Amino acid sequence: MKSKLIGLILSFVMFNLPLHASEVPVTPTEKQSGSTINLNSADIKTLSKSIKGIGKKRAESIIKYRTEHGDFKRVEDLASVPGIGKKFVNSHLKELQKTFIIQ
Repeated sequence: MKSKLIGLILSFVMFNLPLHASEVPVTPTEKQSGSTINLNSADIKTLSKSIKGIGKKRAESIIKYRTEHGDFKRVEDLASVPGIGKKFVNSHLKELQKTFIIQ
């Protein structure tokens, strides 16, 4: 009898939970909205949030390299940046090409 009562109470609670859930609007992030980042003008904050694997240190390296060697001609040139390298660029090339543009 006690287990039936507990089961009945739990079923009422379970069926009423969706009624109390609030709808939160989903806001798209920059990446989902299809925006691209200009590799030759982006700042540290923008670069560090661009793709997984590029944090503050790598963003600083990109800007330092860009300052010393001039603008990037293509996304693959990131392989020359100290701290990024060919291995990272090759394994993330599609994502890099979708995220960055050269202007």
